[in-house]
Amino acid sequence: MSRTIILGTRSSPMAVAVAQQARSLIERQHHGIKVEVRGFASLGDRVPGDLKVFGGKGAFVKDLEDRLLNREIDCAIHALKDIPGDIAPHPDLVLCSFFQRSDPRDALIMRAGLAAPGRDAEGLVIGTTSPRRQAQLRKMHEGMNVVALRGNVDSRLHKLDDKQLDGIVVSVAGLGYLNALDRITKIYEPEEMLPAVGQGVLCLQIRREDFARCSYLRTINSETTEIMAKAERAMLETLQGNCYSAIAGYCAPDASGLKMAGAVFSPDGKIQMKCESRQPDSGQPEQLGRGIGEQLLTLGARDLIGLA
Repeated sequence: MSRTIILGTRSSPMAVAVAQQARSLIERQHHGIKVEVRGFASLGDRVPGDLKVFGGKGAFVKDLEDRLLNREIDCAIHALKDIPGDIAPHPDLVLCSFFQRSDPRDALIMRAGLAAPGRDAEGLVIGTTSPRRQAQLRKMHEGMNVVALRGNVDSRLHKLDDKQLDGIVVSVAGLGYLNALDRITKIYEPEEMLPAVGQGVLCLQIRREDFARCSYLRTINSETTEIMAKAERAMLETLQGNCYSAIAGYCAPDASGLKMAGAVFSPDGKIQMKCESRQPDSGQPEQLGRGIGEQLLTLGARDLIGLA
């Protein structure tokens, strides 16, 4: 006998495409499970203005969480970077599974005929709403005019093609989900532009009471991704970071265990506080992330976060 579960997602083309990939993965692993994908326009998708007024990126998550709690859906899929670090998770909900991490790096897409800028980028107009990207771009490229640019990846590409901007910065993972990697002009390595906490990570959320009944969802979990996610989230939660803080954090496995870097920037990019650390094993990733968060607070990161 087959069983159908309802997987809730944001209704943007990219989010639905990702949810369909998740559906295929779950159904391949479990032949008795059928997944119905339902897309919903979150508050973050509906409002055109400053997300700060509506709870930051949590506005992309809360609608699906409410639908879970109301039993309208059985499971929700989120981009981990959309889950804020300064709001305690709902006690009745739990992240049960993390998909293998996609490319966590950021990508620059320039308008046709324009090359990637050098150090001097006087007069170029580059769009990104992320405070983290804005700060690092301003630090990296003198004279660049970095402007806010909201909307899904599709709409951002349209604005670029309509010659409203000289370039945009988006995640490599997002372009990959849309099969648009050929649009990339330059990929920023983590040493150049440190990624956002959880960038490239997708996760499934369910009701805590259903954890045992939905244990099959753990079989698609990537343990490596979960370890990285726990370290990065621990740093973000220690800093009490939100979507309008210029905070970056990236954990990756290496030959000796785990390595991680975290940074906080002033909005203009002129001040940067950065810490790096290694851990010889992957057994307590939260300890690694908390340690970096505490180091940054000792350096004065709270003052920079307060500028957001």
